[in-house]
Amino acid sequence: MSAARFLERGADELGRAGIAEARVEAELLLRHALGCTRESLLARLQEPVPAEATGHFFQLVERRRGRVPVQYIIGTQEFYGLSFRVTPAVLIPRPETEGVVEQTALAFENARAPRIADIGCGSGCIAVALAHTLRDAELVAIDRSKAALAIARENALRHGVVARVELLESDLLEAVADSDLDAVVSNPPYIPDEELAGLEPEVTEHEPRDALSGGADGLDVIRRLVPQAHRALRPGGMLVLEIGHGQSQAVETLLREAALLHERTVPDLAGIPRIVIARKL
Repeated sequence: MSAARFLERGADELGRAGIAEARVEAELLLRHALGCTRESLLARLQEPVPAEATGHFFQLVERRRGRVPVQYIIGTQEFYGLSFRVTPAVLIPRPETEGVVEQTALAFENARAPRIADIGCGSGCIAVALAHTLRDAELVAIDRSKAALAIARENALRHGVVARVELLESDLLEAVADSDLDAVVSNPPYIPDEELAGLEPEVTEHEPRDALSGGADGLDVIRRLVPQAHRALRPGGMLVLEIGHGQSQAVETLLREAALLHERTVPDLAGIPRIVIARKL
């Protein structure tokens, strides 16, 4: 059977299971089973699939039909133009989070050796992307999960920035000294528990709940993080936070209470206020 026919069958099975991007994901799974690039697959669509890859492909399809995220099945996710290893120990990087990297990189593009901490780093996507973009920056990737820090280290090694990414096991900024940082950046857990319960099974059954749940109103972690950021930042230091829908006013209040100056909130591509930027005076 040709690769094209395998794609058709895989996409059909995924579609019947309710997978929205069935064709795209079938291609990702077939590429993973074959161990080839997209260009290579497209060039050999009319060629037969080797026998050893046949069973593997349909095993992958069956896992995806069971609503295991495709990123966990193939073990990677693209973020900010880089490929990151992901496992169920870490949150799958989302496109919205690229805004944290963009805004931070813009602010520090001409800075000399800025020291930037990524709080709740998970896969390390923010810290590694910033280290890759800001070639003079020193990053601190912080998480309380040893498993997440191991993945973050692997991704720092993968992209050649491990010498500039310190890995620190800590609950938020508790292990960071006062006035030690030029920036604190984070995609914290911000989904309200009631909303989280209604999300798709890929999220609720497979991604780490601690990386998603922000408590009753989604702000439990942010309430703790904002005053800690004020303590850890140097004067003039910057806080860059990803937030959820409808949270911007509440977060601005938290910033004022912590004596941080709210500079702006940047919307995502859907127009939702998404990236909050504040500064320590």
